[in-house]
Amino acid sequence: MVLYKLAFVIERYFEFGGLQRDMRKFAVACAEKGHDVTVFTSRWEGSQEPSINIEIVDFRMSSNHQTIKNIENFVYDLRKKNRFDCIAGFNRVGGLDVYFGGDICLKAKLQQQHQMWRRFLPRYRTYLDLEAAVFGPRGDTDIMLISPTELETIQKVYRTDSERIYLLPPGIDRERFVTNPLSNEKEKQFRREFGIQDDDLMILTVGSSFFTKGIDRAIHAIASLPQDIKRRCRYVVVGQGKEKKFSAIARKEGIGDRVHFTGGRHDIASFYHAADVLLHPARTENTGTTLLEAMVTGLPVIVTGNCGYAHYIQKANGGWVCDDPFDPKQLHKILNEVLANDQLRIQYGENGRNYCKTADIYSMIEEGVRIITTRAEKNRRHH
Repeated sequence: MVLYKLAFVIERYFEFGGLQRDMRKFAVACAEKGHDVTVFTSRWEGSQEPSINIEIVDFRMSSNHQTIKNIENFVYDLRKKNRFDCIAGFNRVGGLDVYFGGDICLKAKLQQQHQMWRRFLPRYRTYLDLEAAVFGPRGDTDIMLISPTELETIQKVYRTDSERIYLLPPGIDRERFVTNPLSNEKEKQFRREFGIQDDDLMILTVGSSFFTKGIDRAIHAIASLPQDIKRRCRYVVVGQGKEKKFSAIARKEGIGDRVHFTGGRHDIASFYHAADVLLHPARTENTGTTLLEAMVTGLPVIVTGNCGYAHYIQKANGGWVCDDPFDPKQLHKILNEVLANDQLRIQYGENGRNYCKTADIYSMIEEGVRIITTRAEKNRRHH
């Protein structure tokens, strides 16, 4: 087997970011096949990875868009030096051989919101130029996407050559989530850590960036429940975000003592198995891996229709998908119905679990490694 030198470039790495976790999985999977992998990043926050080389590069500038532009300059420098067979990037910049997309298309968003005038502002002009460098018809970057909706949008907006775009299946870690790490007694004990009794209802949200994930929407929906149900509710938010701000919203709504922020956690499977429902009323969400993780564990899901993976919930009949555009009254109604009907939750949970036994929601990493190494082979032939 031919082995390659691979460069992975990402602005910063922190353990609880979805894009960051995917990057690490791709890097480790490539290294496990014997390839020489170097990750270039401005910060590495989390455990070290012995199988890959980590090089810290100070990309930081006074503003975010200048930082990303700086990453692009770095990528072009890397190309000139010709040290690597393939450069894979996780931020949108020119000069990449392979790009893995975790963000929504900015140009499409500005068009939808009738805000294309923003392209004259330095920040947006920079981001749009960088986006066009990856997706534009003159580019030759191979593009790995994880959302079918996003794929359609990008092709419509940029007329990207379909031969350059690959739609990856999701990459759920089957081993990590299928097996319940908690016995019945341990599950009760785990819930009690958060003040959740046996007959209480544990509502769960998993994700960082609380405004984007719609934590305020969830709090308002819980506060609007009838008194008898609301009294039994406990809302647990796992992830990193502005806890103070959202705790204040909960207090104002009179449910401050029923909302728990845990920060980032490694024992996430325990939360899925212990909860009664996953609530994910996100404002924007390219995919929503948490939706599939929940389904694998048999946890029913309530999600907004704009999430990239919401269609899996519909296909599986594994929960409830709110309309897009979002209507808070509809969410309040759904949440009330769901929490009032134990049998319905069990049924949807089982539907989701059964769907995940046969659907391909697991092979993203293998497919991504194949695309990266194929590009490395092509580059080496051309040099």
